[in-house]
Amino acid sequence: MTDAQDTPDDPKLRRVRSDLAEPSRPEGYYGVRQPILPDPPVYPPRDQPTDADLHEAISAALAAEGRLAGCRIGVVLRQGVVTLTGQVPREFQRTLSCAVTETVAGVLTVENQLVVTG
Repeated sequence: MTDAQDTPDDPKLRRVRSDLAEPSRPEGYYGVRQPILPDPPVYPPRDQPTDADLHEAISAALAAEGRLAGCRIGVVLRQGVVTLTGQVPREFQRTLSCAVTETVAGVLTVENQLVVTG
């Protein structure tokens, strides 16, 4: 087998095996020899607040949001994962409570289990 062959349709075009192909970018990698590196792991920050500190910060943030006044929202925490429980009268309040909770430093993820009653 040869490395390059003329195509019958157009004599100016040549077939080249991908491992012998020129790079498509001037400073790119050659064909299949391009290294594929894994993404580096993501570690939580060393100064991660405790669940008690997070609970206090989340409760304060939800209480400070005027559009959530009168809503009974329960906050359950486990190692930075927040679960919101309770009932709210409108859908935007359900979404807003999740957004407010996500802004608190130290929250890894929010599971929104709020139920809309209205």
